[in-house]
Amino acid sequence: MGTLVFVCPTTGHQVSTGIELDRSSYKSLPRTKTSIVCPRCRKNHLLSRIWAWLDSNDPKVVATDTVSSAAPVAQN
Repeated sequence: MGTLVFVCPTTGHQVSTGIELDRSSYKSLPRTKTSIVCPRCRKNHLLSRIWAWLDSNDPKVVATDTVSSAAPVAQN
């Protein structure tokens, strides 16, 4: 199990969605874009499985460290 995480395009910070999934469920998510309210900046972002990943470290923590440039960034 892990938590679905993405990079906020406004702040550049890694953000937890609070949605917990197992690897199989994550892989079966459609690649379509879904609007999500970012808990970090409170703006709507379009999120897709190709711009998000599972983080199994601590599903309840919103990270405050910036993510390296290797991580994909979703557009508003």
